[in-house]
Amino acid sequence: MIIKVLELQETQPVITPGVKNSDKTTEPGDDMPLSASQSTLYRATVARANYLSADRLDIAYAVKELSRAMSTPTESDMRSLKRLGRYLLGRPRMVLKYNYQQLYNTITVWTDSDYAGCAKTRRSTTGGLLTLGEHSIKHWSYTQAVLATSSGEAEYYSLVKGGSVSPGVKALLTELGIGNIALQLKTDASVAKGIAQRRGLGKIVAWKLPNSGS
Repeated sequence: MIIKVLELQETQPVITPGVKNSDKTTEPGDDMPLSASQSTLYRATVARANYLSADRLDIAYAVKELSRAMSTPTESDMRSLKRLGRYLLGRPRMVLKYNYQQLYNTITVWTDSDYAGCAKTRRSTTGGLLTLGEHSIKHWSYTQAVLATSSGEAEYYSLVKGGSVSPGVKALLTELGIGNIALQLKTDASVAKGIAQRRGLGKIVAWKLPNSGS
């Protein structure tokens, strides 16, 4: 339906659902708002894509970015939407395989962030994937409400998001009769891990190492 309504049946597919907007990707007239009819088309199509992204983790970030422009979409936003459509033209389906596995007793949450990924607002993106063994249970992509001042801070906010989502899944498994479930948070940022392991109150400060310029 997305491909058809955007009239992309005869176009060439692309291999990525979206690209970051930057000075190199902008074109004249990108900031021009869409007409009333085009704005309605944009909102309806993004709503369909948002429904689809619940099962398509490969388009979650692109759809999240498109959804941010629902109030006042521009020519640039429509071009990004058509790129998503061209991606779906080449990859109309994504298969999640849930092979038979033993009953795992650990929920693993993988978190990451895109620090200051939005060129306009400098806001970061939180991404996460929750798995039970080899099975993908839940995924998310959100724009952080707090303006992170460093990559470590952005990573920490992503870690906190993962820590807030996992207890809900654990409670659901408990209600289904699967008890004694442990929670495990994963991050590739040592700074975020260090912040999370702190005890007590206090500000986060940048330490200067002796005889070092860092």
